[in-house]
Amino acid sequence: MASQDDSVYASLFPKFATLWSKVLAYQDTTTIGNRRIASLRSNMRSVQQFDPEFNNAIINDFKFIHKKGIDSGLHWRDILVARYELEKAPLPRELIGFEKIVPYRLRGYIFVQDLLTRKIYCLAVKDVHGFNNQWYGGRIVNLLEAETIEEYYEKLAVEQKVLKDVLIAQLYAMMDTGEHTNDSTATATAKQNQPANPLKIDVPEDEEKKQTATEVIERKLYTGLFDNEIKMELYIRSLKGKCPQPVCGWDALYKFQDMEDYIVLDVTRGEGGKLVLTEEDVGVMEITIQGEKVTGEWTSFKDKTSVDVVMTEKKEVKNRKLFMLDDILEGGMNFGDDD
Repeated sequence: MASQDDSVYASLFPKFATLWSKVLAYQDTTTIGNRRIASLRSNMRSVQQFDPEFNNAIINDFKFIHKKGIDSGLHWRDILVARYELEKAPLPRELIGFEKIVPYRLRGYIFVQDLLTRKIYCLAVKDVHGFNNQWYGGRIVNLLEAETIEEYYEKLAVEQKVLKDVLIAQLYAMMDTGEHTNDSTATATAKQNQPANPLKIDVPEDEEKKQTATEVIERKLYTGLFDNEIKMELYIRSLKGKCPQPVCGWDALYKFQDMEDYIVLDVTRGEGGKLVLTEEDVGVMEITIQGEKVTGEWTSFKDKTSVDVVMTEKKEVKNRKLFMLDDILEGGMNFGDDD
C-alpha cells in the first residue's frame, strides 16, 4: 500500500492453476466428501475468483482503498501495523468442497497507525487462505478511521447511509434535468460510488441481481427457547419489492446452541398471518409474531414430531452482528459467531 504496487499485491494471492490442480487431484473415501468435492469441480468460476488474473475486482478494490486512504488523510508511507483480529470465514454455497482444498479460511481486520497524525485506521480484509504450509491472499475491501471493530461498524453504517442518500439525490437530479434512468443504471451508479462491501462473499452476477431486486426495510433478531430448553436465535429481514403491500417477502436464518452454523431458511406467508420457515429436508417452523414476542411450533419432516418455540426480540444488537447476519444471507453458510 505504501508504494501502491498492485503487482506485488497480486502476487500475494493463490494462482488459479495451483488451486484447480489441488481440486482435481483430491480424493476422498467418504460419500459426503466426494459429493462436496464434485460440487466444487462443477463450479470452476468460483475458484477463479481468488486469482487477480481472473478477478479484476481484487486490483480495483486495492486502487479504490488506496485512494480512499489518501482522501481520508492517511499517509500510506508512514503507517505501522498496530494489531490485527482474524476470524474463520463463511463458506458460501458455491464454494462447497473448497474446505477440502483450503483448510484455513480467514477474514478480519488490520489496524494501522498513521505515525504522522497518530490516528488509527481499520482495514477490512477477506480471503486469507492457508494451505501447503503457507498463507495467501488478504483482499482489502474497506478502510475507515476506527480504533475498534465496533467503531468500524458504527462508521460503516453511517457511510452506507450517506452513500444511499447520495444515490437518491443523484436520481432526483436526473429526473429534474429530464434524464432517464432505470434499475440497472441505479445499481451501476451505486456500485461506482461505494466501497467494496466489507467481508462480503463474491456472488455470480445473476445472483447479485436477485439480491438487489428487493430492499431490506426491517431487521429483527429474536432469542429464546426451542422445546423449552434449547437456546436458539432467529434472524428475520422484511423485504420491500414491487408488490402493493409494504412487505413483499422475508429472509431468515436460525441457529441452535449446539450448532456451529447458522441455517438459511425459506420463508413464506401462512394462514392467519403466520410465517412459515422451512429448513430444506429437515423441518418446518410456523410462527406468529405479536409485538416483541414470537411463538410457534417446529415440526420434523422425518418423524413428524413437533416442539414449541418461544422467543423475544433482542432490542440492542451490535452493528457488527447485523452485518455478519446479512453476510450469511447474501453469501452463504457461516461458521460460528462471537457475539
